[in-house]
Amino acid sequence: MLVGLVGKPSAGKSTLLNAICLSDAKTGDYPFTTIDPNKGVGYVVIDCVCQKLGVKCEPRHGFCKNGKRFVPIKLLDVAGLVPGAHEGRGMGNKFLDDLRQADILIHVVDLSGSLDAEGNIVEKGSWDPKQDIIFLEKEIDYWLLGILENDWDRISRRIEAEKLSLVDVITDRLSGLKANKEKVRNALKNSGLDANKPTKWNENDLFLFASKLRKELFPIVIAGNKIDREGSEKNYARLKEEGFDIIPCSGLAEFYLRKLDEKGAISYIPGNASFEIIDSTLLNSREMATLEQIKEKILKKYGSTGVQKLLHHALFDIMGLIPVYPVEDATHYSDKDGRVLPDVFLVPKGTTPRELAGMVHSDLAKKFIHAIILPSGRRVGEDYELQPFDVVKIVHAA
Repeated sequence: MLVGLVGKPSAGKSTLLNAICLSDAKTGDYPFTTIDPNKGVGYVVIDCVCQKLGVKCEPRHGFCKNGKRFVPIKLLDVAGLVPGAHEGRGMGNKFLDDLRQADILIHVVDLSGSLDAEGNIVEKGSWDPKQDIIFLEKEIDYWLLGILENDWDRISRRIEAEKLSLVDVITDRLSGLKANKEKVRNALKNSGLDANKPTKWNENDLFLFASKLRKELFPIVIAGNKIDREGSEKNYARLKEEGFDIIPCSGLAEFYLRKLDEKGAISYIPGNASFEIIDSTLLNSREMATLEQIKEKILKKYGSTGVQKLLHHALFDIMGLIPVYPVEDATHYSDKDGRVLPDVFLVPKGTTPRELAGMVHSDLAKKFIHAIILPSGRRVGEDYELQPFDVVKIVHAA
């Protein structure tokens, strides 16, 4: 699973990456601060089953703090996107090539309206962030259209003449974009186009199909960044009223809180609505004032900095992933080395125990016999659909 951070230059993508990963990606208020994609490992925070089971877990990856499990996820911050990217403007070609790696996109939008279409600083509130949302979707649509249009006449004639499956042909052509038959089939259904007569499709039809395909291949979550800035709250309310699925956030506030937590000055768990000052001697007057501002303008108003909400919405609501815990020892909930609840896998809804076994190790899927759901000890077969927070022992042949 790879989450891509996208948006126009200077919208705050790298700051958001730093906040999620506690990394040091280069940031700045000028276009194209990011040229090569920044990669990082961040964490999505979930309730850990260790509390319910009454055990102390020992994660192999990530960590557990106060009953909250920090599950690692991979992130990619790509070069800023400007209008005309599909034609090669700005870092367009590089952006779109990097984009194909992602499973889901978080579109970072500057809600304050202080940046023009190309990421240059303008008068506060003079730019409508709605235009950023629309343009990014259109750029990806046109990029996909360009791929589909390439040799379309020959391909569409061949589909009809040889009675080939359009879904199979498109899936094969877009395999580099992680396309599968289900996604292509959904896009075709939602476009309402005739799969048996692709030669009759005009350019508008192809664009419609490309747009529906974009929603399947690159689902987008909108991050309303810089929510504490002047004008942002008004823009957020308007966009919500217009039906945009947007989550208010402040990448900078999250980064600030996590840095002070790491320093030992405060105690803060990402996603929480508050923090606790642990050692005020580690804070100067300016830092104390900033913390008060974050508390009043962000945490009290929105319930959090919004960064964890973004990740949860992207992974659990949009991608439909669920956390499950595979173990080997049903009594101690441990692996062969005695580590308790060592792993959390984020898997798609509908995943079966045999499929989970294959994720743990390919040989386990081949040797799968049945699974045991803990702590109840319920025995389930390969057709059982795993549920959120299932602790699973895979029983397999020697």
